[in-house]
Amino acid sequence: MSGSNTAISRRRLLQGAGAMWLLSVSQVSLAAVSQVVAVRVWPASSYTRVTVESNRQLKYKQFALSNPERVVVDIEDVNLNSVLKGMAAQIRADDPFIKSARVGQFDPQTVRMVLN
Repeated sequence: MSGSNTAISRRRLLQGAGAMWLLSVSQVSLAAVSQVVAVRVWPASSYTRVTVESNRQLKYKQFALSNPERVVVDIEDVNLNSVLKGMAAQIRADDPFIKSARVGQFDPQTVRMVLN
């Protein structure tokens, strides 16, 4: 595969992984405060799935950036906690679709997850 095709393919796979993540965000229960209770990463041969579980339904925005290719997910009304901080450690070195991940408190109301 040429470098250009690899970049396009990688971008599509990252976008697909982001879409899978969005579809797999689950609701544990309803509560007054959004709290992330679990983050899981499952690599497979054709995609990597990232799921986020919370104590209530999450509001989020997703977009892709290039140079370098990455998927960004902003989760609203959530504070950074140890569960979210542990997400990066779940990315395997041999994952073909996600090279690394980072998470941080983007603003007082938003946590930002970046998948490279």
